[in-house]
Amino acid sequence: MQFRRATEADRKSIEALWAYCFEKPDEPFFQWYFSRACHMDDVVVAEENQHIAADLHLRPYTLYLRGNSMPVDYMVGVATHPAARGRGIASKLLKNAFRISRSRGKSAVILMPSEASFYMPLGCSFYVQQWERSAAPEWLARIGEKPEKAMTVSSPDEWHILASVYEKFTERRNGFTQRDEKTWRTFIEGQLNEGYIAVTGDETGPIGYLCYGMDGRRLIANEMAYSSDRGRRGLYAFMAGHRGSIDRCIWYEPLDDCSFYYWPNGAEHIYIENRTFPFMMARITDPVGVIDGLPCEKQIHGEYSFQLVDPVLSENNGIYMIRAEDGAIHALQDDIFYKLRLHIEDTSGIDLGNHIPEPSFCMNVNTLAELVFGTSDFNELLKRNQITWLTKNEAVKEKISRFMMGIFPEKDNWIAEWY
Repeated sequence: MQFRRATEADRKSIEALWAYCFEKPDEPFFQWYFSRACHMDDVVVAEENQHIAADLHLRPYTLYLRGNSMPVDYMVGVATHPAARGRGIASKLLKNAFRISRSRGKSAVILMPSEASFYMPLGCSFYVQQWERSAAPEWLARIGEKPEKAMTVSSPDEWHILASVYEKFTERRNGFTQRDEKTWRTFIEGQLNEGYIAVTGDETGPIGYLCYGMDGRRLIANEMAYSSDRGRRGLYAFMAGHRGSIDRCIWYEPLDDCSFYYWPNGAEHIYIENRTFPFMMARITDPVGVIDGLPCEKQIHGEYSFQLVDPVLSENNGIYMIRAEDGAIHALQDDIFYKLRLHIEDTSGIDLGNHIPEPSFCMNVNTLAELVFGTSDFNELLKRNQITWLTKNEAVKEKISRFMMGIFPEKDNWIAEWY
């Protein structure tokens, strides 16, 4: 079995595998994706006897993580040929794809799982969940407010209309995709191949947008953003305006949203259905790369080490030091300590010994992703026994807890990419 990046010669096999598992070649999204969005260089294949047994696509994105721009690969289209299933090929493919992604300069990958239990043993953790909300349109009208203006977007040239709303909607959030003009154009092209984009506004300009499609008598909104509560209510009213032609509206909002507090008559129990929707997972491929350079509060100073366990990428196992100074977090792995020691000894002639900082706590790579991405803070992970103390000194534990809570506070995570 060979694992490698695809070439143009593999295109026919890759398209055939996608068609078998996902959209068919005559569907608009398939045609758009393989003509406009998919590049063979971003596909990783498992090849056996000169045939592609499995593949996955690494779509490049940039996330906003704790104030930094972080390039990641978004894994989509994980597919195994029917004749190659049941042999663990997909797991091996993912393991190799993690390493290929790291070699592309990506310290983390993200993915939207069809079955989370398959990905968790591979080091993946949820970092975003959302509310999935649904209501009959006539009930949704009760919490809506007719917008002053409403329009539809029909061309990527109108990307700036959505961008202004998106910027306001994400200004206090974490883990979302940073979109430039090129990214917006691709996003709009993809959406218009599958559905529609509606925009609501007032005298100040656009205040909300809705990316949606029709599935029988259901309106399903896959991305909803607004710059104010008035914008949100306008989008509710827009969906409610489809009564008569649809029976159900389904939409998604950030998990930190608490708008149900002011819905009349206990709407969340009477006519609005809410459920949490596990959405996006993250997998750290390079622990040093994902941590080093992250900003923190300038008053936080300290230096501690921890042990990391990664059962899939053995090169990540080891002891790491985290240091905070002058508003930035820095990280080193134990083999770097060793190389620095050798360099100092060579240049100074002084024997520094074999000392490596003693780790104070231990966690696995799944937990590290939750911590760094802001899904959970240090104390919460301790409560869930996802972090194990290696020191018995209670005073040291208290200092480390304060330090880690300070540099990795919990965040309001949100992302809406579906491919």
